[in-house]
Amino acid sequence: MADIEIYTPTGVLAGVTARVPLSNNGSDLTAPLAVEDARWYPHDRGRPEQRGRLRVIPDEILLIVTGDEDMTVHMNFYPITLDVGPYRVTATIAMLPGFDPERALARPGHTFIPLREATIELLGRTDVEPAKRDYIHVNRYAVEMVSSSLMLGFFFPGAHYAKQEAEPVA
Repeated sequence: MADIEIYTPTGVLAGVTARVPLSNNGSDLTAPLAVEDARWYPHDRGRPEQRGRLRVIPDEILLIVTGDEDMTVHMNFYPITLDVGPYRVTATIAMLPGFDPERALARPGHTFIPLREATIELLGRTDVEPAKRDYIHVNRYAVEMVSSSLMLGFFFPGAHYAKQEAEPVA
């Protein structure tokens, strides 16, 4: 069994699952995900609840934390900021050296994009401490805004791209 956190539009579900559903090279999440010993943390300031066994449909999953690291050999990491539903995610995204989005033949083929060193904030809620996670996957079709030094239109279709300011080199 693997620990899992699922960030949805209305709250966070934590529990355990029999399988870790995502990887860079594995199959995509297409069927409802069974979560055992589920604990629900709503955004509406309601009390956390024990929910037992639940099934979550993939379209309700905005972010998923599995705790497992995807293998990234010879990758460059770039800072990225995403708005997805009620969350702002600041993280790094892995790209192959020399990645040129205009000429890249490899396009994401999965719904969920892996990110590292993520900070997850609940927008408009200063009373909630940001969550820091080593590895997460983001539903690329749910992303509303992207700020990155890379043009990642194929990664986050339909997202608005904010201009990121260049960082000075020391």
